[in-house]
Amino acid sequence: MTVSTSNQRRIEREGMSSSPTKPTNATSKHIPELDGVRGLAILLVTLYRFSRDIPIDTRLGGLLHDALTLGSRGVELFFVLSGFLITGVLLDAKSTTNRYRNFLARRSLRIFPLYFVALTIFVVIIPILTGRDNPFEQATDKQFYLWTYLTNVHMSLAGQWNFGRLDHFWSLAVEEHFYLIWPTIIFTVPNRWLLRVATIGFVVCLSSRIAFAAMSQNDVATDVFSFFRFDAMLIGAMLIIHQRTRSDGNDRTVGINRLRIGLVVTALATLAIALFNRRFLTAAETAFPVTFALLIAVVLRPESRMNLGRLFRSSLLRSLGKYSYAMYVFQSPLIPLVAMLPSSMSVFERFGGDDSIIAHLCYIAFMFLLTYGIALLSWHILEKHCLQLKRHFKVA
Repeated sequence: MTVSTSNQRRIEREGMSSSPTKPTNATSKHIPELDGVRGLAILLVTLYRFSRDIPIDTRLGGLLHDALTLGSRGVELFFVLSGFLITGVLLDAKSTTNRYRNFLARRSLRIFPLYFVALTIFVVIIPILTGRDNPFEQATDKQFYLWTYLTNVHMSLAGQWNFGRLDHFWSLAVEEHFYLIWPTIIFTVPNRWLLRVATIGFVVCLSSRIAFAAMSQNDVATDVFSFFRFDAMLIGAMLIIHQRTRSDGNDRTVGINRLRIGLVVTALATLAIALFNRRFLTAAETAFPVTFALLIAVVLRPESRMNLGRLFRSSLLRSLGKYSYAMYVFQSPLIPLVAMLPSSMSVFERFGGDDSIIAHLCYIAFMFLLTYGIALLSWHILEKHCLQLKRHFKVA
C-alpha cells in the first residue's frame, strides 16, 4: 500500500545499543525480498477485489470464491510490513536532527500526491462528467472524511460501509493514523523499553477489539477503527525491534519472547472461541498478522535467501510491489468505471462461452492488467518525481 521501497534500505542491522541515540552497527541495505512480500500482498488483495462476483452455484465456483476471498487478508500483510519497515526507518532516524519533520515530509511525499490526485478524479472530476450517473455518489456526499483521512472514523461511528467504491480507503486512514502516533513513541521511549511498549500496545489493541466485539453489534468498527487494527502494525514493529536488539548471546531469549507472544495470541483466540459467542472470533483474526510476521521473519533468515527468498526476489512479485500503492488505490474504482462501458461483461462472456466461471476469470485477468497499467502510468507520471524530493529530507 503506502510503504515506500526506499525505506527498506535501513531495516537490517545486527545490533542496536540500548542507548536511544546510537546504533551499534551502521550497516544497512536494501532487501529485495520485501518488495516481493509487498507484491504478494497486492496480488492477494487485487484477486479478491475482482473475484467477488464469481458465481458460486457450482462446486468449482464456490471453491474459487472461497479461496480468492482469503485475499482480503492481504491488507493485514500490508499492515505488518508497514509496521516493520516504518519502525526500522524511525529507529535509524532517532538520533538525527529534525527527525519528526523529515519523517513526516518523506511520508507525505510518498502518500499524499497520489492520494489527493486520485480523490480529485473520483469525487470532483468524474461527478462533473457523469452528472446523475456518478458511480462515486456515496463518496462524493461524504468527501470531507476522505480528504481528512477520517474515512474509517465515519464508518465506525455509522456502523456501515458507506463510501461505496472508495470503502477501501479506510486502510489508508489507519496507516496514516499510525504514522502520526508511532514516531512519537519511538523517538521518546528508550530503545531498551521499545519491545515491551510495542508488546503492551499489541495486547491492549487486541483486548480492546475483543471487548468491543463482545459489547457491540457494530461489526464495521471492529474491522476498520484504527486502534483496533494497530495490532498488525505493532506485530511488524515487534519483529524489527527483535531483529535490531538481537545478538548471538541472546537469540534464545528472542526465541522465547516470540514463543510467548504466539502463545498469548493462541490462548486468547482459543479461550474466546471456546467460552464465548462467535463475536469473540475477532481474537482469532490476529492469527493472520502473526502468520505474516512469521513469513517475513523466515524470508529474512540467511538460509531462506536461497529457497523461499528466491520466490520473493522474482521480478513479477517485485514489480507488483513497486506499483502496489497505485494498484490498491485504483483497483476498486475501476470496477464501476469499466461497468459503464457498453456491454462490458458480454465481451468476457464471448471468451468463456457457456462457462460463466471462465468469463469471470477473463474479467479478473483483464482488470488485473488494467490496474497494473494504470499504476505503471501513475508511477512514471507522478509518484517517482515526488519521491525524488525525499533527498531534501534525510532520515539517517
